[in-house]
Amino acid sequence: MVKDSKNNTIIPFQVADLPVELIREILEFAAFSCSKTSLALTFVSSTFRRWTLPILYSTVVLRTASDVKSFLHALTSSYTPNSPLIHTTPLSQNVKHLAIFALGPLQFIEKIITCCSNVQSLACGFSLTSYASIRLKLTTTIIVEVPPQTQIRERHLLGLSCRDSIPFSLLSQDTTHLHVQISSLQVLLSLLQMHKQLPILSHLALRIPSTLLATRHSASLFFKSLQEYNGNLRTILVLITDRSEAFFDEWDVAKSMLDAKIVIERASGSAISQWENQSVIGKGSLWASADAEVERRMRSDGARRERSLIMT
Repeated sequence: MVKDSKNNTIIPFQVADLPVELIREILEFAAFSCSKTSLALTFVSSTFRRWTLPILYSTVVLRTASDVKSFLHALTSSYTPNSPLIHTTPLSQNVKHLAIFALGPLQFIEKIITCCSNVQSLACGFSLTSYASIRLKLTTTIIVEVPPQTQIRERHLLGLSCRDSIPFSLLSQDTTHLHVQISSLQVLLSLLQMHKQLPILSHLALRIPSTLLATRHSASLFFKSLQEYNGNLRTILVLITDRSEAFFDEWDVAKSMLDAKIVIERASGSAISQWENQSVIGKGSLWASADAEVERRMRSDGARRERSLIMT
């Protein structure tokens, strides 16, 4: 609709005068800009619904038990017969970023995760220990042989999800990026066992208080062992959650003790808000700046080795 300023009346928007591609771009831009607009557009026509549903359901954040129940109902009722607006593709296949910060019901959460098999980034805030105790799975697909080139699959274990331990057996073997909120030394040390379940993990982010890293020497030994067991790791991002200036001053002096793949940064905000900024608002990857730093270091090391060979 457009407004005629001369007569102060609303005139129907003549979509027939525009190319279909341009109409779709306009609608998708409107849908990306506002979730309410995206929802309203799904009720206009079956064509508009087909264009905007993938945008509306691309990122889903479930904060409460009510959210979990409502979303599961939406997934399971999307095949209502005789509706002119029903889309042929299941709603669950549109979900690319899924965050479940509600603590339950776990049976409903299991059904949602099973339905949403195309999820690239999954953030868990519920207890994985409780989840494992009732023999549920974070994935229904067990990949025995993983191809060398694979799609990025992120798993973010935040809040209460791994307070006691990390049940790696719940994570699918195609996980490439893992982000863990570390709360104890026991959880930190359990990472040394993750290679048995995550054979192609390339990126690891640890959100951790500096006190758990103890001394530079013990932290250096831990990271060395971590890389020995996980040969595919390309970037290890350590996000320090406290504001210890002394810790950063100490590690600045001793950067040479760290492998070039390890980047230490201060955590910005909460783990949940950081995931939302990246997945909901679309501010980029958690590992982007760390990847750039590792690449810079590798180039610098390569240039230094070349100079050394020339001199000899």
